[in-house]
Amino acid sequence: MSLAPRGQSRRTLSEVEVRSFERKYGVTLPEDYRAFLTTVGDGGPGPHHGIWALSRSYGPGDEAWWPGYLATPFPFTRAVGPDDLDDDYDQDGLVPGSMIISDMGCGAFVRLVVTGAASGQVWFDTLGMDDRLTPGPAFGDWYRAWATGKPQAGTM
Repeated sequence: MSLAPRGQSRRTLSEVEVRSFERKYGVTLPEDYRAFLTTVGDGGPGPHHGIWALSRSYGPGDEAWWPGYLATPFPFTRAVGPDDLDDDYDQDGLVPGSMIISDMGCGAFVRLVVTGAASGQVWFDTLGMDDRLTPGPAFGDWYRAWATGKPQAGTM
């Protein structure tokens, strides 16, 4: 990924560790996110409150409540707002095929889509605040914009 992040990153993950995660959850991580994990670090400095470690983004407690969650295709390709949701929507049920990679604060998160047509994109999850899911750029573009101090449109 050839980025020099501000601050201190965590240790990098090995290809074996990344492949083990992919096998366990039935996914192939987006190439730019995989490169981040293996060359920059397993989480660390980044947009908002930093990038979460892979084990925090999706780990042992998560698969217990919905087997196949990450392997289930993310259902959206366009923004979702309150008018798109019925009164009984299940916030967690809306976002299979994605995992939280950063906390924006106040109940808002950055998700990385790992399965489905939007795979590789970050999505801004403000479902807990204003019932919205908003698509963003590819993970590498989003992170690079932060690392270089040149935010792009749609990078929140």
